[in-house]
Amino acid sequence: MKKTTIVDVAKSAGVSIGTVSKVLNNKDYVSVEVKKKVQDTIERLNYQVNANARSLKALKTNKIGVIVSDISNIYMMSLAKVIEDRVRSMNYHMLIMSHNEDVTTEREVLQLILEQRVDALILVPTGGNVDMIQSVINNKIPVVIVDRKVDGITSDIIVDDNYYGSYEAVSYLHSLGHRRIGVIHGTENISIGKERLEGALAAIDKLECSKDKSLIVAGKFKADEAYKATIELLLLPERPTAIYCCNNTMTVGMLKAIQEQGLKIPEEISVIAFGDSTQWELVQPPLTLITQSLLRIGVEAAAILKNRLIMTESFEPKQIVIRPELLIRGSCSRPQQ
Repeated sequence: MKKTTIVDVAKSAGVSIGTVSKVLNNKDYVSVEVKKKVQDTIERLNYQVNANARSLKALKTNKIGVIVSDISNIYMMSLAKVIEDRVRSMNYHMLIMSHNEDVTTEREVLQLILEQRVDALILVPTGGNVDMIQSVINNKIPVVIVDRKVDGITSDIIVDDNYYGSYEAVSYLHSLGHRRIGVIHGTENISIGKERLEGALAAIDKLECSKDKSLIVAGKFKADEAYKATIELLLLPERPTAIYCCNNTMTVGMLKAIQEQGLKIPEEISVIAFGDSTQWELVQPPLTLITQSLLRIGVEAAAILKNRLIMTESFEPKQIVIRPELLIRGSCSRPQQ
């Protein structure tokens, strides 16, 4: 069956192709009578607008790409949901993809972003693919980088003050009397992994906590790796009295290991984590956290994009650093004597 075209609609309605186009795009003046005639003809002929053709002509797709690190990370999905709510209020649609901390995969999805001709991109980067990210920017696609920094890229960016957050976590444990503090950190080639580890180590040094290197273990931002790292800490001849875990995903593995070892929180070991509180609402005792403001990050990312999309004049890239807050709950106490 032959597909109905805009030419068929124009011919059947007795108007020009240009008039049909005006009605479809709601542009320029068309009389009420003519508009109704065209709309009735479109409905009668079941004409479907070719979205890709319209996008190519208008150079606008009303699509915003969102690339996150891991769709199994509840923090990332919660952030994406906040962004999606704002994006929809702007009459845009969101395309979400993930790279799973893999540079090659990130390159592939960035290429897909270019092919999909999105109007803008929100990116949680791996820290690599500087050339591809720059290529997206060079194609006049606004890019807002979230959660992590990328060396060599000048763009809008919204990140946590990761160094400060980690310093606060260790300082709080120190204030309770902990001196032998374990740290489970992420990969150091990613800015948040590097900054959170540096903040923790600075506090350990400044506050004269134990500098035993076996207390600092890599969880690689993965639950299974954090599980192994926690087991290492708990089986040390002198285990830590407290553990600071540097992100939500790794905290899952840490808590599983502590539970399997039969240790009570906080009576036998205190724990504090860097991350969003939403994921831990049902955990007992409630986790003490260095909290991230998902709502603020999502709303501000969408607001910056909106300005980039509707403003004709250019403006300098926004560099927003959000200071996380210490949320004191039930998973930390003074160490046993």
